[in-house]
Amino acid sequence: MLTALTPFHPRLVHFPIALSLVGAFFVALGLFRRRKQWIDYGQLSLLLGWFGVMAAIITGLIDQSRAPKSDAVAAVINQHITVGITLLISVGLALYWPLRNKRLFYEGNARWGFLALLVIIVGLVFLEGWLGGKLVYQFGVGVK
Repeated sequence: MLTALTPFHPRLVHFPIALSLVGAFFVALGLFRRRKQWIDYGQLSLLLGWFGVMAAIITGLIDQSRAPKSDAVAAVINQHITVGITLLISVGLALYWPLRNKRLFYEGNARWGFLALLVIIVGLVFLEGWLGGKLVYQFGVGVK
C-alpha cells in the first residue's frame, strides 16, 4: 500500500534509464549500419526517455525533502541533481540536433560529434545511476 511518505522517484527512474540507453544504442547502430528505421526507433526511445528523465527530476526534487539531513547526503544529492539536469539537456540536444541538420546521420564530421553526444548520454546515465545507488545503499535515502 502506498502511503503519503512513499518516495516516488525510485519507482520512475528505471524507464528513463532503459529508454535512454536503448535509444542511444539504436541510433548509434543505425548510424553505423545506415538504417533509417533503427535511427527512428532510437530517436523515439530517446524522446520517451527525455520525458521520463523530466518526471524523474520532478519526483526527485519532491522526494529530496525526505532525505536525511547531513552534509555528505546533501553533497551527493547535489551531484545527482546536476548530472540529472545535464542528462536532460544532453538528451534534449540529441533530439534537437537532427531537426536542425537533416543530413546529420548521413554525412561527414557532424555524425561523429553526434556519436560522441550519444556516448556522453550513456556515461551520464551510468553516473546518475551510480550516484542514486550511493544515496540508497550508502546513506539509506528512501529506505531508512
